[in-house]
Amino acid sequence: MNGIITNIEMFPNELFIELFAYISPYDLYNTFSNLNFRFNSIIDSLRNLHFILEEDWDNKERTIPFFASHISNLIIKHDEPIDFSCYSNIRSLKLSMPTENQCNAIQPYLLPNLEHLYISNLFFSNNSKQLCRFIFSPLFSRLRTCHIDRMTFNDYHPYSSLSLQQLTVSPCTWKSNMYRQIFKACPNLTYLRIIRLRNISFKLSFNFICSHTSLRHLHIHFYSIGHEWYSHIDWLLSNIPNLENLTLLIDQNETNMEFPFDLFAHLLTHRAPHLINFKVKIPLNNFLSNELDVIKRLHPLFIKIQLRRYQNQDSNNYLIILSER
Repeated sequence: MNGIITNIEMFPNELFIELFAYISPYDLYNTFSNLNFRFNSIIDSLRNLHFILEEDWDNKERTIPFFASHISNLIIKHDEPIDFSCYSNIRSLKLSMPTENQCNAIQPYLLPNLEHLYISNLFFSNNSKQLCRFIFSPLFSRLRTCHIDRMTFNDYHPYSSLSLQQLTVSPCTWKSNMYRQIFKACPNLTYLRIIRLRNISFKLSFNFICSHTSLRHLHIHFYSIGHEWYSHIDWLLSNIPNLENLTLLIDQNETNMEFPFDLFAHLLTHRAPHLINFKVKIPLNNFLSNELDVIKRLHPLFIKIQLRRYQNQDSNNYLIILSER
C-alpha cells in the first residue's frame, strides 16, 4: 500500500482551491476554518466564492457572513435591507426581490468591482431612479452587463457609460425617447435584449435619428404584437446599421392579418445588410405547409424553417425561421 495518500494535508494547495469551489461558503468555513495555519491561508486566498442570501421565513435576525469580503457572486432572495460595505469583492450581483432600500444601497464606492448586475424588479414597484443614474454613468467603471426590468430615466439628467456592453430591459414603463437615451448613454453597447410586455405601446417619434454603430446583437421578445409592430422594427433596424445577429420572438398576434413575410424579408434586406445570424418565432393563424418553399426564397437567411403545430386549440401554431441548418 506504499504511495497511497492517507493524510488529506498531503494534497497540494491547488487541489484544495479546486475542491473548495464545489463547497458552499458556510460549509467551507465551518469545516476547514481554524484547523491550522495552512487551511486558513488557503481560505483567506479565495476570492471567487458564490453565495445566496435566502429569504428568512422565521424572521430571525440577519447576520452578515464573516466571509463576505471573499464573495464575488452574490444572489439576494429576500427583501430586507442589506449593507454592501461588507461585500467589496462583488463582481456579480442579482436582486430577486428588490426594494427601494436595496436598490439605493447599490453604490459605486461600495461595489467598485461590479461587472454584472441583474435587477429582477418586473413585478415590484419602480425603485430604480437613483440606480439608473449610477448604471448609466462612469461611476461603475467595470460594469459590462446589466439586466434591469424597470428603468427610470430623467430627461434632464446626462447619462453616459463607456463600459456597458450588454443590456437587457423589460420596457413596461417605456417612453418614446428611451431608445435615444440608451443609445446615447451607451456608445459601446454591443448586445441589446428587449422583453416587451403585452399591450404596451411603443410610441416612437420618427423625426429623429439616434444611430448606434457599435450594436451587433439585437434580441426582441414580443409577448403580443399589434398593428404598429412593423413600423417599430423598421425604425429600430434603421438606427442599427451594423447589426449582425437578430432574434425576434413573437408569442401572440393580436391582429387579424397574417404575418407579412414578404414585407419582413424586404425590411431585413434593406435595413440589415450585414446580418449573419437570424432567428424568428412567429405565431400563425391559417398557414399552409406548401408555403414554406415560397418563404425560403424571400431571403438568403431563411435557411431552416420549422412549422410547430399544437393540438390544443388555445395554443398558437408557430413558424420558426433560422439562419442555421
